[in-house]
Amino acid sequence: MNRQYALIALVSSLAAAVHLCAQGGPPMLTDDPGTPGANKWELNEGWTTLRTPGSTLTGLPELDLNYGIGDRIEVTYFVNYDDLSTSGENSRWGLSGSEFAVKWRFYDTGEGGAQMSVYPQVNSPTPWTHSDRRGFAESGISYELPVEYEKDFKIVSVNLDLGHSFETDHRMDGWFGGICIGRQISKGWDIDGEVHIEADNGASHVEAIMNLATRIDISENYTLMFLVGRDLSNTLGPTSSFMSYVGLQIRI
Repeated sequence: MNRQYALIALVSSLAAAVHLCAQGGPPMLTDDPGTPGANKWELNEGWTTLRTPGSTLTGLPELDLNYGIGDRIEVTYFVNYDDLSTSGENSRWGLSGSEFAVKWRFYDTGEGGAQMSVYPQVNSPTPWTHSDRRGFAESGISYELPVEYEKDFKIVSVNLDLGHSFETDHRMDGWFGGICIGRQISKGWDIDGEVHIEADNGASHVEAIMNLATRIDISENYTLMFLVGRDLSNTLGPTSSFMSYVGLQIRI
């Protein structure tokens, strides 16, 4: 399927809803400007699966830990414990690389208005684990600089992000971005869809991913999260035939 057509179809089908809300952030790849709030924690724990020809990568657990400094700043630490199963070989287990990040929502016009944030991130092999030697992380330190945008247009609310990645080998630098739209079915239950794009610096090789997800609040502090998706097209690397996320968000 052509990825431009898929994007138009996704936006059109979700925009038909009477009430829409952008729902970036876990479990979506597209992030949003939201932060946990002053002195609050948000913990996302998930079980992820990524299938490509001849291999399956499982993250159990995926740990995404966020802390709010004031109302507009968030600090983040992210890591996976991975199992890589490859045809004809024994499974390999190990920690992924670590991500450290700070999000700053520098523009906020209030509920229903436009919001923007910047979210610089540093990725490196997890210390003392040899995650790069074991094939679960890239060697060296890399950086990402995304900007997130959210706006409620009444009929439709849109969540966008766009960023650039800076690798140790600058020939591997690239771009990424996404659009996420969600429908609130009832209070505490929403359905979300996104198209996420990753590309090399010259956009000569591109991966287009489509994900559908739902979030269900089970209490004021706990939310269940489910996602399924796959590549629409991929000239950047092995094509993923299936990806999934099953997780729990804890807010304290």
